Amino acid sequence: MGTTLIPIIDRYVITRFFWNFLALFGTLYIFGVTVDVIISTSKFIEAADLAVRDGRSSTRWIAFVLILLDFHGPRIFQFFQFMLGMVAVGAMGFTFAQMHRARELTALMAAGVNLRRPGLALVAAAGLLNALQIVNQECILPRLAPKLVRFHSDLLTTQGSSFPVPLTRDGNGLLMQADSFDPESGVLHGMVVLQRDAIGRARSRISAPSATWDASKESWMLQQGKQILVSDQSANAPAVNSTSFESSVTSVSTNLGPESLLTRRFRLYGQMLSTPQLLELRDGGGGDRVLASRLLASRFLGPVINLLVLAASIPFFLLREPRSLLQQSVRAAMFAVPVTITALTLTTVPVSGLPPLLAASIPAAFLLPIAAWRFSAMRS
Repeated sequence: MGTTLIPIIDRYVITRFFWNFLALFGTLYIFGVTVDVIISTSKFIEAADLAVRDGRSSTRWIAFVLILLDFHGPRIFQFFQFMLGMVAVGAMGFTFAQMHRARELTALMAAGVNLRRPGLALVAAAGLLNALQIVNQECILPRLAPKLVRFHSDLLTTQGSSFPVPLTRDGNGLLMQADSFDPESGVLHGMVVLQRDAIGRARSRISAPSATWDASKESWMLQQGKQILVSDQSANAPAVNSTSFESSVTSVSTNLGPESLLTRRFRLYGQMLSTPQLLELRDGGGGDRVLASRLLASRFLGPVINLLVLAASIPFFLLREPRSLLQQSVRAAMFAVPVTITALTLTTVPVSGLPPLLAASIPAAFLLPIAAWRFSAMRS
């Protein structure tokens, strides 16, 4: 009987958990979208009217719906990425609360089933969701990243609005700035690049009215590019004695490509890049190395933290005797929400003297014994 009963129980718990997860996830997502639309209704309507005037849509309301889907549709994947851990804890609470209220847990114990068994089945189901989170991170979010950094002022664009590029150093020591960078067209306007010598003095100045990125050459291709080269300048010679030569230049090789510029502009953009993109960003050097290393470390430890918090929260609901489910829900929320936020935040905080991966592992190292103790000490 036991070998037949256990798989049935596993399927029952996993199925109920998935349904509760979908219901809670959908409710929270729709609630968030509704609040945003209510607050920004005027901006959506203005964008819809502009789309009608431009001939992109026939009526205001069709344009309104299409713009709403285009702006908030991709955000469901972003919401899944960031909210999976806490939504899974909530779905777990609903699952075991429903079983507790229906006296199903009592029936399981009467049948000789250890209460840890449905808990392990639920953790396995949550592990599958975290595997989907990794797929989402590596395959879906990188393609949607340009859309996900848009503001409400960019409703009719496929990527974010233009922004100025301040003086930025790349991995080779070049200093680059631009009047503006348009993510939608991938064009830099008013580009200036400074090359320096070993003691920091300018050796050349490259300028161009516009530049486009060539990923195959890892270079910016310049339009009407000019280079002013300073020569005859030794370490002891004054700058006034140097001479300058002007010539044309067609490209500038640098690791400051569009993804690097967007990552430095929007911290959220870097979190949505795939692992190969982050490795490329890290290997490029410069100020991106530390940031990319932290993002890589937090990426692989995030699912671990989600599962540990879930395992530590299960004893709040997997109960042998009747208790107030409202009280248990409050206790679970007071534990899971701050612990999840704190742990995931600490994975991105640099610790002096420690490699990023080791520093990011500290929250998981603290949570592991806590989760193991709470799950093993549960009265089953």
